Amino acid sequence: MQMIKEIKSVFETHGYSLNDIICETMKKFNLKTLCHESGIVKASGVSATEIICLLLLMPLLAVGSINHYYVGEYASIITMQRDVFYRLKNNELFNWRTLLYLVAKTFKKRTITPQETTDDTKKVSAFILDDTTDQRTGFKMENISWVHDHNIGKSVLGFKTLVLAYFDGISTIPLDFTTHKEKALKGKKRKEQYKKDVKKGSHGEKRRKEASTSKIQQSINMIRRAAKNGFHPDYVLCDSWFTCRELMQTVRSILPGKMHIIAGIRNDTRKYDCEGQLFNAKEIIARLKETKKEKRCRKLGIRYYTLTVKYDGVGDVKLAICRYPGQKKWRVFITTDTSLSFVRMMEIYAIRWTIEVFFKECKQHLSFGKCQSRDFDAQITSTTICFILYIFLAYRKRKVSYEIPEESPTMGQMVLEAVYELKQRTVYERVLAMFEDMLVFLIDVISAECGSMDIKNLMSSKEYIYAKEILRSSFLFEQLKAVDNAA
Repeated sequence: MQMIKEIKSVFETHGYSLNDIICETMKKFNLKTLCHESGIVKASGVSATEIICLLLLMPLLAVGSINHYYVGEYASIITMQRDVFYRLKNNELFNWRTLLYLVAKTFKKRTITPQETTDDTKKVSAFILDDTTDQRTGFKMENISWVHDHNIGKSVLGFKTLVLAYFDGISTIPLDFTTHKEKALKGKKRKEQYKKDVKKGSHGEKRRKEASTSKIQQSINMIRRAAKNGFHPDYVLCDSWFTCRELMQTVRSILPGKMHIIAGIRNDTRKYDCEGQLFNAKEIIARLKETKKEKRCRKLGIRYYTLTVKYDGVGDVKLAICRYPGQKKWRVFITTDTSLSFVRMMEIYAIRWTIEVFFKECKQHLSFGKCQSRDFDAQITSTTICFILYIFLAYRKRKVSYEIPEESPTMGQMVLEAVYELKQRTVYERVLAMFEDMLVFLIDVISAECGSMDIKNLMSSKEYIYAKEILRSSFLFEQLKAVDNAA
């Protein structure tokens, strides 16, 4: 019995349990209830919640695909058939958008934003709009197209994913997304693309219609949906690609006057009313240069001008025209909050960068864009699962780092972060390290008892058999059996 206790202590020392990573968070979020509320339920067999749990675990377990569950070290644990996963992912009737909103609203409800803080950015909440290139391989995927990647300056095969994120002063979490196609394939490649007949009026059909509509229109739709779901930030942040009169009017019309926009804006031909005369941005810059009243922000190392003008259909807006060190071109920023100073405006706009970090972390750590299914519904499911896992990990990090400071005393000094170090050490690496420690321990014990040790002695020993059972139960088997209760 003493040996058994010592074996158990090896596992406890490593703290190996998926319970803390997923199951405890599922309890906090009542994931099973959220799935029912969003209509993601199965009539019989393995519950939808249990399947979703396995999909959430894939990046943490270094499982690259559903098939990996059946050919790797988990083959003896996973009892359900592959088709169970695929049927859930391909179901056009499931409302994944509602589930993501319910998870995000639960995050908001269960986290506390500090009221007292010396960091002014933590007193600001914001919607952040941006898109990212979701590059793929294979021409047969439904709705795949040529999309322009601004980072490399050329078109690649894939999708464009437009995301609306919410910054609450500490964390940036995804609220909503649409997946878009741009330049359609031609000829034989287009004919070979997968096509699926979906039920009229289904959520899958709506997603397919969104894929062909303007990203500007979908941005407006997402902001309106987010507001209806109870998210009412101070600002909307976006880059110049999204900034247009219709978007600004939408932002100002929601909770009239309470939500403002801060955005980059193109230096193009659109006109502003400056002292009763209409000028475009280039003309305004030329007039400002003539005044020789250029200002310099030492804090940011930027030379700038600011002025308040009228923008037709929007009203009074403040333009911030600035030039960064080493650049000849002037950039133009716009805000409907005319009370902001230039420095404050730039500090708030800098929050927009957190969505870029979010994209990077999702692609590097959470398998965003790795789904190889031809079915467009499966693509929507995979992106939603990725974003839900991100929210779960952000919640766990938030609780440890911000709201329980005695457990992490240095985290209270952290500067604004939207995305966290998601994997200090992967679950796979932890179980290997634990197994090695257990093996060394058993070899020492059996050698001490028998005077010698060979592989047969090791594998037939009661200690080894017991340790294997603990490993099996603590790893995945028992926890997955209890997923429904945990959720």
